[in-house]
Amino acid sequence: MSCRITSFIHDNVATINQYRTVTEGVDIMVSRGVGSLVVMEGNEVVGYFTERDLMVRVIGKRKEPARTPIHEVMTRDLVRVDVNATCKYSLHRMKEYRIRHLLVFDGPRFLGVVSMRDIAAQVTRASDYSDLTVNVVGGVVLLVILSVIGFLIYLVPDMMGFMHRFFS
Repeated sequence: MSCRITSFIHDNVATINQYRTVTEGVDIMVSRGVGSLVVMEGNEVVGYFTERDLMVRVIGKRKEPARTPIHEVMTRDLVRVDVNATCKYSLHRMKEYRIRHLLVFDGPRFLGVVSMRDIAAQVTRASDYSDLTVNVVGGVVLLVILSVIGFLIYLVPDMMGFMHRFFS
C-alpha cells in the first residue's frame, strides 16, 4: 500500500490578504511560528509568501516592508497537488520545483499544505519498518541454520561410531 498525503495535510495554515503589507505578513509568520503564508483574495488562493520571498524580493531589492503589499512580492506560480497524491509523487514535485511545501487541493477547493519534512518522516518510518522486517526474518533464518549445524555436530560422534562398526 503506497503512502498518501491525506494524513499530512495541515489545514490550519497561516493566511493573509494579498493587499496587506509585508510587515503584517512577517508579524503573522512570527506569531504563528511559520515560514510561509498562503495569500488569499476572499476564499481564493492567489499566491504563497515565504521567507525566501522576503529575503530575495523584499530585503534583497531594498523594498520597505511596511509599504510593500504582499501581492507585489509573493510567489504567483503555485505548485499544487491533488488530495489523493502519493507521497512519492509529492516529494518528486517538491524536488522538481526546489520547494518544501505543496498546496493541496480537492478540485478547485484549497485544503491545506503538506511539508517535505512530514512526508520524509513517514517515508523514513516506513523504510525503518521494512528494514526491521528484513532483519527479523534474516535473524530467524540464521537461527534455524545454526540450529541445524548444531544438531549435525551433536550427531557426529554417533555417526562416527556407526561408521566404525559398519566398516569393521
